[in-house]
Amino acid sequence: MNKRQKALIVLLTPFVLGFLLGLLVGGGCSKKERPPKKEKTATVADSLARENAAEEEGEDDVDGTGESTAKEIIYYTKLMSYGQVFNDINEVHLEKARAVGLRKVPEKRDDIDTQRLVRIDDSDYLVIDNLRYSVPYLTKNAAAELNRIAVAFHDSLTRKQFPVYQLVCSSILRTEEDVANLRKSGNPNASDNSAHCYGTTFDITYTRYWRDEETDEFMQPYELTKVLAEVLRDEKAAGRILVKYERKEHCFHITSTK
Repeated sequence: MNKRQKALIVLLTPFVLGFLLGLLVGGGCSKKERPPKKEKTATVADSLARENAAEEEGEDDVDGTGESTAKEIIYYTKLMSYGQVFNDINEVHLEKARAVGLRKVPEKRDDIDTQRLVRIDDSDYLVIDNLRYSVPYLTKNAAAELNRIAVAFHDSLTRKQFPVYQLVCSSILRTEEDVANLRKSGNPNASDNSAHCYGTTFDITYTRYWRDEETDEFMQPYELTKVLAEVLRDEKAAGRILVKYERKEHCFHITSTK
């Protein structure tokens, strides 16, 4: 071995020893470890969202399980075209009311003959709204028809196993004084010749329904109106009522034909 070869061995020896030492320590080719995954930094929006969710869970957490028990009931049926089905115009209502109702329109509330009319009060099926421009009196046949509608609505909800609600009657008999006050209030539907003046006509709102006690199950007004519309359709088909769907007044305007 000449001097040049000896010198080369001297130079390479440290590198060879270092390589062999690396194999012994690392167990082969070294691998870089993946850095630990960083946790997502919570933003203000995330914090608010969690707080709102916690508050909502606390409000609905009746049984302490952290879960809401409220259940919305949907009536899956074909939506009726209320404006087309209930389109008896006001002139027809007025003509029928004059024919079967009071012979003389009361001028003031003191003029109402309460002995010949039926007073309409709250019942298990019906709630009378706070009446500002009418009084809770109807002819005997109209009172019977209002009760029939309210009972049929209750029975329909029960048969369908829906939560039970009561109807809300929003307008009944109007005196001439009531009509004048209603006109002063700016109501465009106030008329001297109103079917409400003859004790045959009443309004049932379709935006509000009543029940005394809340339960875990509930229904939205537009779902309940599907049930009410079926009742009114059947009564109208039987010839017992005239009905007009009042979009602006949010009610069904109903006149008893008997």
